Amino acid sequence: MVIRDPVHGDLRFTDAERRVMDTCQMQRLRGIRQTGTAYLVYPGCVHTRFEHSLGTSAMARRIVCALRDNGVAVRAEQEAAVVLAALVHDISHLPFGHTFEDERKLFPRHDTVERLRHFLSQDELADALEASGFPDEVFALLTDRRFDPPWMRQIISSTVDADLLDYLRRDAYFTGLQQDYDDRIFSTFTVAEGNLAINMAKMSTRTELLHLLRLRYFLTERVYYHHAKVVSGAMIAKAVELAVEGGLTEKDLYDLTDDALLRALTGRGDARIQRLIKGVMHRKLLKRAYLISAAEVGRRDRDELIATYNRSVEARQRTEREIADAAVLDPDQVILYCPDISSIKEARVFIETRDGLRRLNEPLDSPPFDVKAVEDQYERLWKLYVFAPEGYRERVGKICERIFGEPNAR
Repeated sequence: MVIRDPVHGDLRFTDAERRVMDTCQMQRLRGIRQTGTAYLVYPGCVHTRFEHSLGTSAMARRIVCALRDNGVAVRAEQEAAVVLAALVHDISHLPFGHTFEDERKLFPRHDTVERLRHFLSQDELADALEASGFPDEVFALLTDRRFDPPWMRQIISSTVDADLLDYLRRDAYFTGLQQDYDDRIFSTFTVAEGNLAINMAKMSTRTELLHLLRLRYFLTERVYYHHAKVVSGAMIAKAVELAVEGGLTEKDLYDLTDDALLRALTGRGDARIQRLIKGVMHRKLLKRAYLISAAEVGRRDRDELIATYNRSVEARQRTEREIADAAVLDPDQVILYCPDISSIKEARVFIETRDGLRRLNEPLDSPPFDVKAVEDQYERLWKLYVFAPEGYRERVGKICERIFGEPNAR
């Protein structure tokens, strides 16, 4: 089976992979946008986790082919299991899931063993995986961090992996940003001490790796952390938070797409939820009233803010109510957004050197200056926001300066 992909060209799939692809569980991913609400900033950014899943599967196959070209013995059954696991790696994603799970901590992460077991055991998908002959291997590749050999799992989920090599290119393409990496990176993959690694003996490999890190930084700054994407996602998350107080559960979201979730939320009859969702749908977003960045507060204070407002839903809600009361606003009209620590995991990619296997950013106490420069730059992307209606920005900003004890960097 051949599918024309706008990013990678013709992608080829086996019959077993096609059967998995055609299940209703996989088809649901057509309704979940890869980059959440980034389409409010970049109108063409409406690609979905379905296309990304196909691309990740194709990139996994390409890495396997590169390993064989570089002398690594990869059995046909190993390739089949890896490619199938890559195809279903996002099967358990909820609509706007990263915002709920990683940023607002409303639900567990999408890749927990329990949630993956639920999705992989459903009807058509379970039958398709069983027919492939590799249901247990696929589940283990997605859930077992001690999978042996480790390079098989690392192709799907590690640092520089099939997932990254699809979404960097795909997200850049659909945002219209003229950014890309060189396909030469595929020829550098090898296996060293059982781990997927980059062979640094090849000419200019280090330059290409650094380019990947910078591309990851660029997209994070311009797309993933864009303030309009952040506030729109936070408004949807706030609506879900209110719905959870009214009885909504994580499992209620399992069968939903992005649009189905927005319809379900507005249909709950809660005026607060309707105001938030309509604000997103009509692009009438809350505004930045207060901002703290890592540059102003330093790492220690940043970590304290994260411990308080990212990892404790109760503390965040309490402070939102305090700000709203002081500003004479309804509580749903104040949103405190405090993401977790920003780190560029790709800097920890395994590299094979003349001295053996190590991480690109090792030693950690004194990493190579060029890698550290990108890591530090990425870490400085962290920001704490407080969002409020347009006419209340100044009032809320002054209240926040008193509460947080830091000047407004807005």
